[in-house]
Amino acid sequence: MKMLLWAFCAALLFAQTSLRAQDNATEHDYLKNKIGRWSVIMTLRPTSDAPPLVVRDLTAERTMVGDFCLHEVLHPSPVAKMPDFQRLSDLAYNVNERRWDYMSIDTRITAGIMYFTYLSADDTSITSFITSFPHPGFGPEHTDRGRAVYMRNVVMKIDRDHDLVKQYWRLTDQPEWLGVQYEYTRISR
Repeated sequence: MKMLLWAFCAALLFAQTSLRAQDNATEHDYLKNKIGRWSVIMTLRPTSDAPPLVVRDLTAERTMVGDFCLHEVLHPSPVAKMPDFQRLSDLAYNVNERRWDYMSIDTRITAGIMYFTYLSADDTSITSFITSFPHPGFGPEHTDRGRAVYMRNVVMKIDRDHDLVKQYWRLTDQPEWLGVQYEYTRISR
């Protein structure tokens, strides 16, 4: 009887795992195809009138957590001449609610864990937003530090070996601008 019960439980677990990946193959395959090591160029514009600051020599390590979560650790590459940091992010497809979830935490800023709210998705992009996070402040004067910033995050699906993430920022009383852009190029799988 115990053996029959164990066999039934194992078959049920296998069937559930297989069905989840099959029913949502598009999302699963998209995430799974992004596993690997990536070279990243970050372009930052902390204010709408600031000249772009380009940060090169970044590396992203991407792995899967389960069937529907792509976990990323962004950090300086070994040749980079900058202080060490980590930016952790998870892009996950929520099978139960049929929507994308995104979160990040970055040791370069004091915003804590940033949870993004799903807005929309299509064949070319996944869009989410944060209604308010504290502006980290930049420069010796920490310009705009602590002011509330709205962020629209757009994950653009370029191709199997290239990604682009654009983060549009907006202070309460100003128009939106492209605050941060991450350009990804695959190094290895």
